[in-house]
Amino acid sequence: MIGSQRSYLNNVAGQLHVWHWQGTEPASPPLICLPPVPYGGRFFHTFASALGGRVWSADLPGYGCSDALADPPTVPGYTEAMAPLLQLVTQPVCLLGFHSGTLVAIEMANRYPEQISGLVLVDVPVFSSPDLAKVSASLTDPPDYPQQKDPLNRLFQSMVMDRLDKVPYERALTLFFDFLGSGEMRNAGFHAATSYDVQGPAERVSQPTLVIATNSSLRDGTLQAASWIPTANVVERADITMPAFELGADALAQLAREFMG
Repeated sequence: MIGSQRSYLNNVAGQLHVWHWQGTEPASPPLICLPPVPYGGRFFHTFASALGGRVWSADLPGYGCSDALADPPTVPGYTEAMAPLLQLVTQPVCLLGFHSGTLVAIEMANRYPEQISGLVLVDVPVFSSPDLAKVSASLTDPPDYPQQKDPLNRLFQSMVMDRLDKVPYERALTLFFDFLGSGEMRNAGFHAATSYDVQGPAERVSQPTLVIATNSSLRDGTLQAASWIPTANVVERADITMPAFELGADALAQLAREFMG
């Protein structure tokens, strides 16, 4: 499996913790991956290993080892904080986002159009839809661990032990620790996603865009978002199930490779 390197960049919040996979194909187009809340940049390790090219990601502010934003998180705030990633390459770069990371990718593409050559958006959350609007408030609430009955064991069971038939133990354990790492601020980043009206920004995207809808609860929102993006090419993959970037890493890497190629 391809190893990763880590470094720090300065940003508006303080420091941004960066993950870099050099890959076995250094001539391949560079890719910057934007993670979903509440995970850090190493969320994409399995995918980056499958892709085999140059991949960068970073912990969103307030997650992993990146400094938190001073104000409540917003998609524009995350975009400004993650923008230093664009300085790591000298050519236009492709962005890949998953879940809440797709919103940052869309915003970044509009804000820095000359530096971004294309977008790969996997499972876009559209919280203005009736179904997701109902759950948006609960998503942003702190977990309040002291009031839960045996919360860490329950999470360990569901995120690690119940997934051992799908995800290797060490990898599942890493994702579990990342999920818990921000403590009571775990859900703070959902404020950015749930308060973002994606339609207007999606309609302004000018770069070639691959939208991938997996077999998840976000399928309908993903297809809705794709209908707003003038340049979207939509691929539905019912064979890719949760956890998409673990079980579907090879398939997603192949789709991204073909798109960037």
